[in-house]
Amino acid sequence: MKKTLLLSSALAIATSLSAQMPDNSICPDFTGVDLNGTSHNLYDYLDQGYTVVVDVSAAWCGPCWNYHTAHTLRTLYDTHGPGTADDKVIVLMIEAEGQNTTAQLYGPQMLNGTVATVTYGDWVTGITYPIIDDASIGNLLEIAYFPTIYKICPNRVITEIGQISASALWSSCQQCDKYEADSPSDASVLPNISNAITCIGSPSDLSIRLQNTGTTPLTSATIEAKRGTVVLGTQDWTGNLDTYELETVSVGTFVPTVASNSIVYTILSTDDEASNNTANGTITAANTVMPGVDVTLELMTDQYPGETSWVLYDGANNVVDESPNSPYAAETLTIVNWTLNDDECYRFEIFDVYGDGICCDYGNGFYKLKVNGNTVITGTSFGDDDIKPFKTALSSSVEENVLEQGLSVFPNPTEGRLNVSLKLPSSSKVGLTVTNVLGAVVLQEVKTLTAGAQTTVLDLSSLAQGTYTLNILADGMTATRKVSITH
Repeated sequence: MKKTLLLSSALAIATSLSAQMPDNSICPDFTGVDLNGTSHNLYDYLDQGYTVVVDVSAAWCGPCWNYHTAHTLRTLYDTHGPGTADDKVIVLMIEAEGQNTTAQLYGPQMLNGTVATVTYGDWVTGITYPIIDDASIGNLLEIAYFPTIYKICPNRVITEIGQISASALWSSCQQCDKYEADSPSDASVLPNISNAITCIGSPSDLSIRLQNTGTTPLTSATIEAKRGTVVLGTQDWTGNLDTYELETVSVGTFVPTVASNSIVYTILSTDDEASNNTANGTITAANTVMPGVDVTLELMTDQYPGETSWVLYDGANNVVDESPNSPYAAETLTIVNWTLNDDECYRFEIFDVYGDGICCDYGNGFYKLKVNGNTVITGTSFGDDDIKPFKTALSSSVEENVLEQGLSVFPNPTEGRLNVSLKLPSSSKVGLTVTNVLGAVVLQEVKTLTAGAQTTVLDLSSLAQGTYTLNILADGMTATRKVSITH
């Protein structure tokens, strides 16, 4: 565990150094034996058409106890579970603390001690759904904290739903009905586990997951990708998928020209269930230019360096470099140098498995990507991960930086309206990024400007009073100015 765990109801509870299982993943199968000796297999329940709600908790966890004793899950189970008119939901509680004893589940309350002795009381009496004491299931589900409440649909797709009301739980479970294999011919498109992130002007693959949610093999489907009313690609897929098998299908490629791009994937071929034939995706594109190919990574770790890892991908999604298997030393600066290809989109991804980045509660960590000693990309407190695409531009590192020479910002300090005066050698897209003192991006705009001297306006009125850094990227050139905001 990362931080010292205080056994109190106010504690933020971490369980391990594994990343949380992403929403829309395919849940692995598991079998657990409950306190009465009855065996429960996940896929057996899913194949019967049940949606399974899993409460992964610990006897020593105060928030777990509060949700448990509210009897939200018991209400869901007793109203919509086996033996009811609906008969659609299974609820399983998994006690997943590896150091606990089964006796903790029976109470009585004891709040002083260790995770192997502390309990909030009797977890068993009056509970109508199965309770399984098995930490291996919690590990299999890759939980990051207690409690974690998952919903698993019949098609094996798992999502975290959190501590919501019984009515909200039931509403969420009903959304799984369209993914149950209850008719012969049914193809579904599933949301991608993560959204694509690339560079403006670089091609991005339009891929979506196709699943057979019918009872007979799926051998063909026609899939379309659209942005607004514009068709970006169509794919006539053929293959052979058994029930609940899936395959990632490439529908085409798309070259983004703006930062955010909503893509709708639709199955055009006719089947027995139309409600699962559409899924949404997003392609996010950045206009960050790395003015050169000799790029340096500076990484300052926090007090928990074992949580930090990173990967650098090239334009074909191949791994160029990644962090070593052995952890870095705490609060230590590491420098990594790369020579990259010119005019290629790269993607730098950094991860923190605890989810609090590398600053600032447990040290003042940071990362910087530099060219010729100039910082182009930086980050500190980023949560679970930070993904930064950038495009290399060798020519910009040897040409005169006319952007820097012709740049002025005024008034500075400003009450919100900032004039940016600059001179461009040619018409180009100009990226304006404002970061706070921690290096976090607080405002970002891309403007298309003409060649020559001109002034554009940046509205900073939504930002709090303080000092910020304005980074400007244009024609492969970069320039930076400090800006003060007063209200």
